[in-house]
Amino acid sequence: MHLFFIRHGETEHNVAGLLAGVSDSRLTNHGVLQTQRLGRYLTTHRNLRFTQIYASDLQRAFMTAEALQRNLLTRLSGEEVPGVVKLELLREQDFGSLELVPWTSRSAQHTLNPRVPNSEDTSFRPQETTEAMVKRADLFLNDFILPLFASAEDARDTVQECVAVVSHGLFLSVLWQTLLGKFSTRNVALGPNIEGWGNNRPLEYLPPWTNTGFLEVTIQKRTAEVVTQPWNDRSLILTEIEQSAFSGYSMTVHGINSKDHLLDLKRTRGGLGSAPYDAKQQSLDGFFKRSESNSSST
Repeated sequence: MHLFFIRHGETEHNVAGLLAGVSDSRLTNHGVLQTQRLGRYLTTHRNLRFTQIYASDLQRAFMTAEALQRNLLTRLSGEEVPGVVKLELLREQDFGSLELVPWTSRSAQHTLNPRVPNSEDTSFRPQETTEAMVKRADLFLNDFILPLFASAEDARDTVQECVAVVSHGLFLSVLWQTLLGKFSTRNVALGPNIEGWGNNRPLEYLPPWTNTGFLEVTIQKRTAEVVTQPWNDRSLILTEIEQSAFSGYSMTVHGINSKDHLLDLKRTRGGLGSAPYDAKQQSLDGFFKRSESNSSST
């Protein structure tokens, strides 16, 4: 299995520095350009054929996933292109009463921000715990990823599964840690592109995801022990569960927060890039060109 964990494109609340969480934040114009670059890069430049596409049901994630789907449709027949499966399981952490307040309020006392009710207030909503997010991650892996391995065993001549999971930065970190924890440390390896990653930084603690940045791994039947990288025994603190559903598999990490598709992508000036995307704009590129032309003539 070829598996991608992808963060959504830039949103209006990313630009404003607000905690969006489960709020249905819109993509900016720049964010839409990021998703278009992502779709072209993975499906055309990398020539990947996704067999499954899962996304959070919040628009910033499923619109990013739809960009992958649209690019696949330019190369394959409709019957060969999977639909985007929208899942509440893949939503971002619910920040409760901290929704849509500045990021700095997350670590501050509630009383320091008049917009955040006190924890004793009847209207106060606590934020979702890490434990609850782990349960969601486990449910997703058990209900949507593991069955794909069983299907592959039943149909050995089918195309190898290539799976995109489009979600949100904090939840993707939890999802990654949950997946990684299902593998024995000796069965996880780094690919040649990232062998020197992190200076022995624990692999479960990845840097923050860039908008449309992606983690890329392959999971394969274990035929021999994976060669252990130096960080495995020193840095990872994982339980080796030999009876795990993944115990017969090994995993190779090929990319961490990959963003080659964003090279040379610059934000449109005049505030247009940071403005919320309007779906009525048929051609984003054309919209920007017209706007720049109007700016230069005034």
